[in-house]
Amino acid sequence: MKINDLRINYFGKLNNKNLKLSDGINLIVGENEAGKSTMQKFISCILYGASKNKNGKEISDFDKFKPWNSEEFSGKIEYTLDNGESFEIYRDFKKKNPIIYNSQKEDISKSFTMDKTKGINFFTEQTGIDEETFYNTAITEQEGIKLSKSSQASIIQKISNLVSSGDDSISFKKTLEKINRNQNEEVGTSRTSQRPLNVVETKITRLIEQKKGLDTYKNRIDGNSDRKERLLEDQKKTELEKEFLKEMKAQLEKNKIKGAEINFNRNLEREYNQKIKELNEQISEDKYKQNYKEENHKNYYFVLALCIIIFIILMFFNPYKIINFAFLIPIFFIIYKKYNEEKTGETIQVNNDKEKIINEIEVLKKNKENQRIEAKTKEENLNKEINIEKEKLANKYKDYLSKEFIDKNLNRDYDAIVRRIDRKEDRINTIKFELQTMEATADDINRKLDDLSKIEEELQDAEEERNELLTLNNSYNIAKECLEKAYAKVKSSISPRFIKNLSDIISKISNDRYNNIVLTDDEGLKIEVQNGSYMPVSRLSVGTIDQMYISLRLSALDEISNESMPIILDEAFAYFDNERLENILKYINTNFKDTQIIIFTCSNREKDVLDKLNINYQIINI
Repeated sequence: MKINDLRINYFGKLNNKNLKLSDGINLIVGENEAGKSTMQKFISCILYGASKNKNGKEISDFDKFKPWNSEEFSGKIEYTLDNGESFEIYRDFKKKNPIIYNSQKEDISKSFTMDKTKGINFFTEQTGIDEETFYNTAITEQEGIKLSKSSQASIIQKISNLVSSGDDSISFKKTLEKINRNQNEEVGTSRTSQRPLNVVETKITRLIEQKKGLDTYKNRIDGNSDRKERLLEDQKKTELEKEFLKEMKAQLEKNKIKGAEINFNRNLEREYNQKIKELNEQISEDKYKQNYKEENHKNYYFVLALCIIIFIILMFFNPYKIINFAFLIPIFFIIYKKYNEEKTGETIQVNNDKEKIINEIEVLKKNKENQRIEAKTKEENLNKEINIEKEKLANKYKDYLSKEFIDKNLNRDYDAIVRRIDRKEDRINTIKFELQTMEATADDINRKLDDLSKIEEELQDAEEERNELLTLNNSYNIAKECLEKAYAKVKSSISPRFIKNLSDIISKISNDRYNNIVLTDDEGLKIEVQNGSYMPVSRLSVGTIDQMYISLRLSALDEISNESMPIILDEAFAYFDNERLENILKYINTNFKDTQIIIFTCSNREKDVLDKLNINYQIINI
């Protein structure tokens, strides 16, 4: 891959900058603070985006390079891949996704994978290199290779990491040690005292023993629970039967009232019948006449007696006898005349009274018939109503009570129903008493089971904790197994190539003084000296180690991507002396002939060395 053109509209302190880059070495020269590092950062940001996350830094790339004096924050890069395909990438850094054009200037942005967090991963798809790897290999900054005596061990470790794992930040040995240490601290084993797994195993054993002593109470409460359930079912059934009987009782009471109404009509019918019978006897002729004569004779006898008394009184007090008899004769005449008149009226009165009684009898007969009909109608209606109510009651309870119970009690009389209601109430009270007794017993047992519940809860938590620890332990074992397999694969494939590259590098930059490097698991990197013995690389000079590290990072590009990535060096040789600068530039030119090299510098040292070595380059002043 080669970068052909950079157009910086606004990025950091840079604006309206256009750079055309060539194959081979591009030397970009500028004073300090001229924007060389910003230009280097523009390349990575336009390819991967300017992140708004700090990622451990004081300020994010987005905030750091956002222009202060313009709303514009954009630029474009044009590059060509090894297969000859050219692309232009325009990016507005305030937006997540760039616009990607092919060589025909067609927008092909949607043809790449979209990541919700980072946006379009076009460059990673094209080269196989993500942003972190790009920074660790293709870009080398001044602070990235600056070494001192105190940091010498660190850079040697980085070289060992790169050789053994392909990543200068990963040490297999330290990673494995850290996994083992974490596994021991976070899990341990059943034999390690006071480690999590041992502690939880001991706790589980203790809780199981305590639980055994309390399980008998749990069995008792479980038995009582079954008994309580049966009693509650019995109570529910008995209460339903009681409700049925109470409704039956209410129905019978209602029927009693209607029956009383029917009896009232029957009694009236009987009373009317008795009255008719009495009146019929009264209108019997001889008896009626006898009664009438008896009444009239009583009147005559009274008048006659009164006249005799008056006559006697006159006889005693009046000396004129003739006058007394003369008084008596008209009285007798009047009585006789009155007697004949009453006798004539007697016949008329008898006939009138008899007719009245006969009329009364007819009225009574009609009333009697009406009462009979009314009683019969009410009785028929009552029987129909009773049957309907029985059917309704049976349907209401048919899903809850047995058919046998319903059929038997539908035909019982009132007194029988009342007795059965009493028995059901007695049964319900008995059940309630037994339930209360069981409840009191259960409360006593539950107090004893409080500890069991706590123990079971603790045991469950402890078992879950053990399972989590075993799962974590298994994860650690899998991680170590995978790490060991990966390390074995790296050692058999990548490490030999890195060792060869490293040996070639040390040979060239040391003028063949050292030409063989080995990597051992226990001692790390060692170098073969002229007498054939091996000494630790840490005994080399800081400058030599510095050269080894930058050279090895550059050579790692061949291992991580099939694409020949540009090498960007930003003030990377500021601490190199002239001899080392000459050696490293000679090494780069020789080993990366087909690779585009972009060197940012503030001095003419690189230019002078390149001229001295007669190496072609393009110089760009900014």
